[in-house]
Amino acid sequence: MNTTQINIHKKNLTFFLLLSLTTSIFLWYIPFSNQRYSLSSYPVIATFAGVLHIQTGCFMTMNYMSYRRKKYLLPLACAFYFSGVFLFLALYIYFYKNGLPGVIYNDIAVLYFMRNMLITGLFFATYYLYTFKNKKEKHGKTVIYATYLWCMLHLVMAILYSIRITPISFQLVDTETFEWLRPWRGSFIYVLIILWTCIVLLGAKLTRLKTQFWVSMSLVALSNLLSVIIMLKYTHIDSAGWYLARGLECLSAMAVMIVLMSDIFKRYKASRQAYELSYENSVRDPMTRLFNRGYFYNALSNEIKMTATHKPLSIVFCDIDFFKSVNDTWGHLQGDRVIIKLSEIMQRLSRRNDIVARIGGEEFAILLPETNADAAFNIAERIRKHVEQQTQATTKGDFPRIITISLGIVTSVDNRSAPEQLADCADRALYMAKNRGRNCVVAYSGEEV
Repeated sequence: MNTTQINIHKKNLTFFLLLSLTTSIFLWYIPFSNQRYSLSSYPVIATFAGVLHIQTGCFMTMNYMSYRRKKYLLPLACAFYFSGVFLFLALYIYFYKNGLPGVIYNDIAVLYFMRNMLITGLFFATYYLYTFKNKKEKHGKTVIYATYLWCMLHLVMAILYSIRITPISFQLVDTETFEWLRPWRGSFIYVLIILWTCIVLLGAKLTRLKTQFWVSMSLVALSNLLSVIIMLKYTHIDSAGWYLARGLECLSAMAVMIVLMSDIFKRYKASRQAYELSYENSVRDPMTRLFNRGYFYNALSNEIKMTATHKPLSIVFCDIDFFKSVNDTWGHLQGDRVIIKLSEIMQRLSRRNDIVARIGGEEFAILLPETNADAAFNIAERIRKHVEQQTQATTKGDFPRIITISLGIVTSVDNRSAPEQLADCADRALYMAKNRGRNCVVAYSGEEV
């Protein structure tokens, strides 16, 4: 890793460790409450969490569709998809299964345990695929197929259990007192603690928490670990611990959703900037960064269409006098410096809405919207005089000698002329300026043609 990546890794790891420590201390030392709660608030929590998990799975799938090489996203997407499905199965049990509250509690607890086993397996598959993401791992497809099989196996078991077809019956909650029973308070809960602890440590080691995405995934693993640990404090399922655990799950899922949406906006911004840069490069001259010939004529055509009748429109054509002698005497690199410096001068002395373009080797054009002939002449003359006054010293060597320019102007009042016709008239005016001895401004008039 380079220095930047190491710094990011250290910051993310420090943030994650501090958050883990702070949250653990807060949740463990939060005042214990023996108060019991009814099932009435569970549907709201389960619905919110289920929708949030499925949405997160959708965003993760779209992320994978954008970057097919990130196969490790598939198990994570499945984890959130099927987590949401399990939560809706729990809602099905709550609303459509007739029975004592204790029986409903027990069924929800069984689905919770199955959901944890499903997600832990998918996290291990994710880290395996991430480890070999840059290698042609022959077992990669096998892991993905195993992931799908793992998901379908748990889903089928959950559905069969929900509709009471499976002959296997788990008793995790006392149906009368709502107290947690073994094996939940024995092997089950400690297996989950060990699995989630391994996932938290494995995630920090393998991903190095290099990105916000992996920080959010570690937060999901941490929230599940803390959820299981919290429930160790409470002996009954309808206690505050159950709802604290669900709240942690929702918060971690929201963190993932925020990170994924942030990534989408970052990609959109980068794509937008890349498009703007590509467009700029397509309409700009690479050397001078003035507009190019195509953009100038397109802008001229649009200006003619948009400008109201009887409003003047002027264009100026400009050419460097005896430019060939500069290339022949000082070389083409010096000639490029002359062109670049002249471009800067023309851009600086033009108005904000004027369009300055390089339309040839040493030829330039200026589009002057809503500018009459006198104003256009004054602008052109100001540019000509300023260029003539520049010396080798004032330009820091960009001009090896006194540089002069010739300029031709044409003004349209009725705006009925075609762009090519106006350009031809400006070119004729420029030709007349050269015939008059160069270093002058000539305005086109039909009588002189």
